Amino acid sequence: MRMAIIHGKESFLMSRYTSDFESAIAEEFGDVDRVVFDGATTDLATILDEVRTFDLMMRHKLVVVDNADVFLVTKDSVKTSNRQALERYAESPVQSATLLLRAPTWRPGKLDKAVAKVGIVVKLQNLNELDSIRWCVGRCGKEHGCTLEAQAAQFLVQRIGVSLTRLDTELGKLSAKVAPETKITKADVAEMVGLSREEQAWEIQSIILSGNSGAAMTKLGELLDVSRQPKELLMWSVVDLTRRLSAASTMMQNGLSAGDIRKNLKLFGDGGNRILQLAKQRTPSELANLFTEAVAVDARTRSGLLDGRRGLELITLRVCREIK
Repeated sequence: MRMAIIHGKESFLMSRYTSDFESAIAEEFGDVDRVVFDGATTDLATILDEVRTFDLMMRHKLVVVDNADVFLVTKDSVKTSNRQALERYAESPVQSATLLLRAPTWRPGKLDKAVAKVGIVVKLQNLNELDSIRWCVGRCGKEHGCTLEAQAAQFLVQRIGVSLTRLDTELGKLSAKVAPETKITKADVAEMVGLSREEQAWEIQSIILSGNSGAAMTKLGELLDVSRQPKELLMWSVVDLTRRLSAASTMMQNGLSAGDIRKNLKLFGDGGNRILQLAKQRTPSELANLFTEAVAVDARTRSGLLDGRRGLELITLRVCREIK
């Protein structure tokens, strides 16, 4: 293999595929010397010189160009794009080196077809939530020597998201925490993994949904003064709540089922039931106006026209009065 393209946004998979690719090259050529360039800051001549220069130890070279998407749109001194230059190179690549292009985003074209003739083109697929849960269970057993309960895996993905790099980091922490035991439970995840942005937001959203303005103001004070939650995060929480209420009401009017609304807006548990209930009780225009007010207050706090804490208090009271 003389050339390869690996593109995708999942950094964990990028690293693993690169390692596997290097291993495959080593099986074919023996020792491999990896050289890495940042395509955003390196010119074409430098990269091609490296590819064409023999290694002093006579090892096969693996020349890696990161941010290749940026590199390909750059033009050289004669106004020819690097993409065109590499298309020509792919027609007759050197035998002593392999050129690997890596990028988070990619625009397919003639280069892909040319590379496929002398190597491989790999598109990394991001895992969805269910696949990430399965991946966590398998990864934990294979790499960390622990059994991850299914509920614990689901809870971990809910808190962290589907970034495999972050998930693997947390799995490493969890396996070290339970040692010398080898089972990781949901309780372990709850203890070790911090609340996600959405879970932090839910602390104020759940109180506001009750319509109890006194309880909402008390909770707001606790989150600001005791938990030291950022005002920006709490404002986002309130605006997000009004957005979901408005969207749920509009979807309901358009004939979507409760199940579809839950799925689209990620509504769960009692809080989701309460949002659907309020969406039935209020008109779309009423809840749309509430959302517009929340966005306006947020804009005023961001521009400095309104104190952040005061803005939070005003919009919290306004939403409580509307849904009570």
